[in-house]
Amino acid sequence: MIRKPHAARLAAVGAVALTAVALGGCSAPGGSEGGEKTTVTVWHGFTEADGKVVDAITDEFNASQDDFVVKLEVNPWNVITDKLLPAVSSGNGPDLVVQTPEAGQGYVNQGVFMSLQDFYDDPDFEADTYYPNVVDAVTFDGDVYGVPMGYAPFAVWYNKSMFDAAGITEFPKTWEEWIALAEQLTVDENGDGAPEVYGLSLADKTPTFLPTWLEGAGGHVYADGEVVLDTEQNVETLQWWRDAYAGNWGPRDITLAESVDVFKAGKAAMTLIGPWMIGIADSVDMEVGVFELPSGPEKVAADAAANYWWLTSQAEDAEAQGAMEFLAYFNSHESQVKWALEANYPPNRTDITAEELAENPFVADMLPFTEHTFVRLGGLPGGATDVNAELDSLSVHITQGTGGDVATLVAETDRSLTEILAEFE
Repeated sequence: MIRKPHAARLAAVGAVALTAVALGGCSAPGGSEGGEKTTVTVWHGFTEADGKVVDAITDEFNASQDDFVVKLEVNPWNVITDKLLPAVSSGNGPDLVVQTPEAGQGYVNQGVFMSLQDFYDDPDFEADTYYPNVVDAVTFDGDVYGVPMGYAPFAVWYNKSMFDAAGITEFPKTWEEWIALAEQLTVDENGDGAPEVYGLSLADKTPTFLPTWLEGAGGHVYADGEVVLDTEQNVETLQWWRDAYAGNWGPRDITLAESVDVFKAGKAAMTLIGPWMIGIADSVDMEVGVFELPSGPEKVAADAAANYWWLTSQAEDAEAQGAMEFLAYFNSHESQVKWALEANYPPNRTDITAEELAENPFVADMLPFTEHTFVRLGGLPGGATDVNAELDSLSVHITQGTGGDVATLVAETDRSLTEILAEFE
C-alpha cells in the first residue's frame, strides 16, 4: 500500500488539486490498476559529467523495479526558474525538481514545494545517513523539505608546481596563515603593484564571498528570519579583510568565473571554488591539489554550492511515492559511490569511506569538508537577486577600500537588506 505523504503536501497551488490513488487488489504498488507504471517527472539543469551520472542512476532505478518510471527533463537553470511556478500552478510542471536552498523557502511559502518529512521519518530510506548540517539547511518550521542532491563544498585549490617551487609542505590552518602564504607566493618582479602572479585569487564580486567570512568569525547576514548584518562582530571581521587586502596578494572586483580564469591561466597560486575545478584543471593540463578552507576566528565555515531535490505540489500520492523511492535510490550507498567517483561531488552520506573513493583522490580528500560547510542565506523568504546585488557591492567596497568606513557600509547594507525582505513578510 502506498504510504501517504505528509499532511502538508496536501495543499495545492492555484487550481491544482491532489487526488487519491485508487488501489485495486491486483494493482502493483504505486502503479495503476492496469499494471502501468506511474511516471515521475523530474526537472534538472545538469549537462556535463554530472548530468550523465544522473542519467545513468535514473536508468538503473527505472530498471530496478516495476512500479515507477522517472522521466528526466533537462533545461538551463534560468529556464527552470522562469517556468517552475506557472508550470506547477497549471499542473504541467515536474513532480520533482532540483533547486538551491536559497530559493527553497520562497517556494515553500508559495505552496510550490511540499514537505518531505515522511521521507526522513521512514527508516527504509536511510536518511539518517545524511549530514545533519546539510539537512538543517532545508528544514523550515520543523519539517524537512529538500533531499540532498549535489552538495559541493568550496575548498582551496592550489597550483602544485608553484607550491613545490616555493617548498610549501604544510597547509595553512587559519586565515592569518593563509593570507601570509598568499603574500609569500605573490610575485611582483618590477614592484609596480601589478603582480605577475597573485598568491590567491578570490571572487569578491560574488554572493559567496562575504557570508563565508562572517560565518567563520561566528556572524551571519541573515538568521532566524531577520537581517543580522549590522553587528560589532561583523564590522570587525570585515575590517580584518579590508586590512588584509592591502597586502595586494589578490585581484579585486572579480566574479567567480574571473577568479578561476586567473588561476587556470597560471596567474594565481590558489583559488577558492567547488569540485568542478577537477575538470577545469584537466582542461588546461594543470596539476592541482586541494585543502580545506582555513579556520576563521571561530570555526571552519566554507560555503557550499548546494542543490537539493524538492517535491512539488502537483505530485499526487502515486507520484510522490515514486519520487521518494527514487530519492532513496539516488542516495543509496552504491549510487552515491558512483556519484562521487564519476560526477566529482562528495557523497551525500556519512557512511562512505575514503577507501571507497580511492579512484578519485580529489573527492576522497574532500570527504571531511562537508561537515564544515554552510548554506549561505538559508531560509531567505525571497528577493535573492536584490540581496545578492547588495552583498556584491559591499564586498567590493571592502576589498577595494572604497565607499567609506566599514561600520557605515555595513549599517547601510543592513538597512537595504531589511527593506528588500520586508516585501516578503
